[in-house]
Amino acid sequence: MTTRLRVEKLSKTFVLHNQQGIKLPVFHNVSLEVNAGECVVLHGRSGSGKSTLLRSLYGNYLPDSGHIWVKHQEQWVDMVSAQAREILDVRRHTLGWVSQFLRVIPRISALNLVMQPLVELGIGKAEAEQRAGELLQHLNVPERLWQLAPSTFSGGEQQRVNIARGFIVDYPVLLLDEPTASLDATNRAAVVTLIEKAKARGAAVVGIFHDEDVRERVADRLHVMTPEQANAENLA
Repeated sequence: MTTRLRVEKLSKTFVLHNQQGIKLPVFHNVSLEVNAGECVVLHGRSGSGKSTLLRSLYGNYLPDSGHIWVKHQEQWVDMVSAQAREILDVRRHTLGWVSQFLRVIPRISALNLVMQPLVELGIGKAEAEQRAGELLQHLNVPERLWQLAPSTFSGGEQQRVNIARGFIVDYPVLLLDEPTASLDATNRAAVVTLIEKAKARGAAVVGIFHDEDVRERVADRLHVMTPEQANAENLA
């Protein structure tokens, strides 16, 4: 099997500078590998560091020690030591991300927001619009909303736009932070289909899924995490 993501002895501690520099260990010496075509689900109770680990994989948090190796255009890139421009290039071409929340510029339409990652890769507008429309339709976002700013949408509609944007590019690695949390059964099933298609084309997927049914359907294996300290619970 082809390994696309490799985590080696990764540790992260939060330092509360406004509280006498209290240190809260979140996780310690985490190691895992994710291969092409499989989904590894981060599993553990609240406070075990799942979201912190996922954000570290994307480069949003800088770990204290360890390595995050991503196979990027046939080269291994360490997200821990990489320069900012290299991290941005990995995100553009290799590392997809779906968070729990949609952050948008208020005046950008849903369709333009979803197609933007393809346009940035040089894909023509017509092809990008077609692909974005197909994804929005698959995720049951009504066509009458496509030209509107998603800041006006309901929470579930915003999340489906967010998911469409995350899946618009065939990223080799996908990071999914509770993508189905605010969705009903029909739309959860639509997301599961997208994940299954991504795995079938060879994507390596790392995700957090609190919905047990979704987790059972998409997970090839669980990576169980245990909290370093109970007080880290509200920070992870």
